[in-house]
Amino acid sequence: MIDQTELHPKSDVALKVTNPDVSVRADQPVEMGFSLQDEQTHTPLANQLIKVQVKLPDGWATFKHLYTNDQGFASYTAKVLTTTQITAVFDGTDALRSAHSANVGTMTVIPDPTPALPAQASRSTVRSALQVPDTTSTNSASAGTTDATASSLGQRAVYLASQQAGKPYVYGAEGPYSFDCSGLVQYVFKQLGRSLPRTAEEQYAATTRISQYNKQIGDLIFFGEPGNIYHEGIYAGDGMIWVAPKSGDVVKLESIWTTSYSVGRVS
Repeated sequence: MIDQTELHPKSDVALKVTNPDVSVRADQPVEMGFSLQDEQTHTPLANQLIKVQVKLPDGWATFKHLYTNDQGFASYTAKVLTTTQITAVFDGTDALRSAHSANVGTMTVIPDPTPALPAQASRSTVRSALQVPDTTSTNSASAGTTDATASSLGQRAVYLASQQAGKPYVYGAEGPYSFDCSGLVQYVFKQLGRSLPRTAEEQYAATTRISQYNKQIGDLIFFGEPGNIYHEGIYAGDGMIWVAPKSGDVVKLESIWTTSYSVGRVS
């Protein structure tokens, strides 16, 4: 029997970050780009899926999916608080080999010339929807929080949830382009190697109960009673949660609106 791969061998591809070294101020928007082309002919590869990854304390985590345009180019707008590294992965197709970016993109945060605000005065900045946590220390603020006791897993969960900001709520959606409340939670923790069941009720049962006073960044906030858990979000600190709220709305950071809720921790 003839091996079809010998008749039609896959083509090698070249994937790279187009602006690998960028200096920015904290929370300053910057466009990060990627190019994908045939390694031999240098032909741009259009309409191909690229997975963007960020370097976290425990390794690389995928947080965004992009499609290349007719020039084999894809990009997104990043906003970071601390120096952050990104890369890209191409999973390949029937005709193209998989590839990892030949380089790493580094967004280096330069000091702000203005005096720094006291920690308590900077909460409005910390709540920005697309901030990135300090990837070198578990003692710094992450997206939407100032709780220094948060676990590394919790920080990463909040960061990945923040990267879904603005995506529409669709009942039953599991990502990556739309979500319902439990679909967002399941998607985020799947990127971090944690397998959660699909519904809010099932996720409530699958997590460890924590008191409201001991909740940490990345814990799950459940609304309703056992047997009737109707909504949930990912705790981001300072009374805020990342959540896919309802039809007609989008993934966003919002306040916990009631004192009647339960807390679950993913282990």
